[in-house]
Amino acid sequence: MSMAGFSWIPNALTILRCLLVAPVAWFIYQQQFVAALLTFGFAGFTDGLDGFLARRYQWQSYLGSILDPIADKLLMTVSYIVLTAVGLLPPWLMFAVVLRDVVIILGASVFRWLHGPYMMSPSKAGKLSTFLQILLVLWLLIVQAFSLSGQAISMWLIWMTLAVTVYSGMEYVVTWFKKSKDLKSS
Repeated sequence: MSMAGFSWIPNALTILRCLLVAPVAWFIYQQQFVAALLTFGFAGFTDGLDGFLARRYQWQSYLGSILDPIADKLLMTVSYIVLTAVGLLPPWLMFAVVLRDVVIILGASVFRWLHGPYMMSPSKAGKLSTFLQILLVLWLLIVQAFSLSGQAISMWLIWMTLAVTVYSGMEYVVTWFKKSKDLKSS
């Protein structure tokens, strides 16, 4: 049997990740942190698995290229909002994380409207920002789930996440301006 018949699996895993956002949010809001940690971890596992399968078996699709980043952003944005609502994150960090994503989406949309499609790969700072954002959520859920005292590490992660998030957001904006200027002068 051909593996091509299973090419729907990565998109199904991405849709499952979207569906897991609501339980993650509910568990955090209800302060059921073990369940939140397990559900968030499983959502992360589906992200890794769908990417692996898509690359390994060439099951990439246009739909997947749209759904995957939406699922990732949805999970992170909702997690940050709910962690802020229950008092585990400062509102200014949640604002910075959400604002960065809004700036990236709006910036890409404006660039496309003015100049047409432009495939921009995530920068090292962008990847580090995403990594720190995920690490912070995991750390906070672990601390709460196992009643650990992790205040110093939590604060360090909060400030590092803020710094890299702001830097990477500014880096995307600068890149778009430079590329836009190059296109206008050519």
